[in-house]
Amino acid sequence: MALRRFGRNRPPQLTEEQREATELDLDRIRQGGIPAGAEERLKRIGAASTPFFTSDLTSKEYALAHASGLAPVALIMGSSVVQHGWSNYGWSMYYGGIQEMPSFAEPWNLARERAFERLAQEARFANADGVVGIEVKAAGTLGEADNIEFLVFGTAVRETAPALRGGDGIGMCALSGQDVDKLRRIGAEVLGVIGRTSVVCVALDPRSNYILNSSGWMGAGAINVEITEITQGVYAARQLAMDEVRRQASAVGANDMVISTLTHSIHHHEYESGGVTHHFFIVSMHVLGTAIRLGAHDPHPAPMAAPTMSINLGR
Repeated sequence: MALRRFGRNRPPQLTEEQREATELDLDRIRQGGIPAGAEERLKRIGAASTPFFTSDLTSKEYALAHASGLAPVALIMGSSVVQHGWSNYGWSMYYGGIQEMPSFAEPWNLARERAFERLAQEARFANADGVVGIEVKAAGTLGEADNIEFLVFGTAVRETAPALRGGDGIGMCALSGQDVDKLRRIGAEVLGVIGRTSVVCVALDPRSNYILNSSGWMGAGAINVEITEITQGVYAARQLAMDEVRRQASAVGANDMVISTLTHSIHHHEYESGGVTHHFFIVSMHVLGTAIRLGAHDPHPAPMAAPTMSINLGR
């Protein structure tokens, strides 16, 4: 697809061929794919025996990847931007309790799944066996926190060790090149990326609501009190997310997993009713990890060396 240059002058009209190419790319993206130009470029890389490549690996990661039998092929990416729809917010839950909000978690999960699916597509077109050194950026975009952008970069690699080739899919992981090398040296196989976002709404009971509304040095707000409903909401959100990533890991045949990212946010909201300010909180938990299978193969290229300590006695 040819892009017009930005400027003050009126851009030239697109030709019929350019309009068709643009519409084709949009249709491919709507179906979860990538633009045709990106596919063609990656296929050329995949067909080359010694492709000229770019990578997001550090020099240490690059050296370890080669030593571990992984040949970097290309820098690849996956992206998705999702409009966050406001529905089923749960405002009616005014008198305490915790409620899961799937409609709030869905756009985060959709953006992550689409981004990683496109990353895997690019790896396949580049004739790669896996992706290492993945970097993830997830945030609100387009000037609105409600629009979610999920962007992932990684280095596509080919397996050069004959004994470890022949997998069914693309082995993606949310790990550094050093961590992948360590896993290979203990005989572990990378099976794929697992992830989940869970969101819960926490409405305070009358007692906790009174504490937050109290003011002054003689009020209930003058003492240290744990707002237990919020603490419980954080634990509930984590449990929901971890249950799902365990299910994902089990579905791909993993017997262990490595969690690389576990972050959360708490957003405070309030409303007035009957002359009283009511408080509620939206708790979001984001988990990203890698499903692995221990004991999948012999250590490669060699077992991990035992740690040693050197002491300089000054002699």
